[in-house]
Amino acid sequence: MKICILTNAHHSKDVRLYYKISRTLAKIAQVYLLCPAGIQQKSVNPYQIVVKGENSWSALKHLYDAALKIKPDMVICVEPLTVAVGILLKKRLKCALLVDIHEFYAQAFGERFRFPFSFIMRGLYRLGENYLNSFTDAALGVSSEVLAAALPFKYGKPTLVLPNYPVRNVWDYNSDIPAELQVICNTSFDLIYIGGLTRGRGIFHILQMAALLRKRYPSLKILLVGRFESPEAESEFNAKVIALNLQSLIYYQEWIPAENIGILLKRCKVGLWTYDPRNRRMKRALPLKVLEYLAAGLPVLSTKSTLMKELVEKNRVGILCDYNPGSMAKAARKLLEMPAEEYEAMQERALHLIDSRYNWEILEDSLVELIQAYIIS
Repeated sequence: MKICILTNAHHSKDVRLYYKISRTLAKIAQVYLLCPAGIQQKSVNPYQIVVKGENSWSALKHLYDAALKIKPDMVICVEPLTVAVGILLKKRLKCALLVDIHEFYAQAFGERFRFPFSFIMRGLYRLGENYLNSFTDAALGVSSEVLAAALPFKYGKPTLVLPNYPVRNVWDYNSDIPAELQVICNTSFDLIYIGGLTRGRGIFHILQMAALLRKRYPSLKILLVGRFESPEAESEFNAKVIALNLQSLIYYQEWIPAENIGILLKRCKVGLWTYDPRNRRMKRALPLKVLEYLAAGLPVLSTKSTLMKELVEKNRVGILCDYNPGSMAKAARKLLEMPAEEYEAMQERALHLIDSRYNWEILEDSLVELIQAYIIS
């Protein structure tokens, strides 16, 4: 059996698509992950195929052509646009068609516009997404809320919630330090943030927090890993670092492959998840990065929300704060000044939480069963 996973936006080493879904399904089928960027690998299952395309739109034709050559029995699409490609393949090859829904795409699209156009564009996008997904044979999603938003009201086909839990013991291995990380890996960090570098994810609040902490901790070091949303945001960020005199405190590392994230996490003390709670999309989603912090044994400093209270506060694996630099700085001080015994106990709770409840392995069987029960048969 052959399965093609199509994405026009993700890297060939994307954590969910390659390390989780592809590797799990490779146990029962030949899996081909078709992506617009990354490393091409055609010798070991799951296979990684990098297609041409200058942007997400132009990549669609190349995804279709590459999948057509493979002649899959099943196609799993990731973004709404790739579902359109999947529909064409389904008609041409009579293959099964699934969709794996990662986020609230319609809401994210609407955020590009001002009210009332944001409301209108979100609604139009959702109608289009619902229509495309109506042609699929089954749907996977990171949460029930994501599935409800992306699927037609009367979908009537198999669905499966597959949260973005980390792979068990994902950071326990020892790996060589890549050349581009040699310098930064000679440093130990107090705080680390991994994710999109945007205003809505609190990146400028982190800088203001650092300014408040600087007098108390003159040798404080904060590592930020990710991509800026625009050149303008990066310029504003750099100007703010200089204006607040944070050049010796703030370290920036561009995006790195998922398999190298653990190398950096092992050199840090506390993980940051400081997003603007007014953003309903981020407020409703369980962030993979927080779970990866916990999988590395890092206590978490997070913005308050119902979701984070359930994960972080209830399990005593970090501290929650209000979305302002003062509250963030106060929470950071509590974690940084925690006695060694308390910190180590929090680390152990974090590791146990991932090992016992929040790991991909507890989800694998349900994915395999869905494929075998509804597709292979």
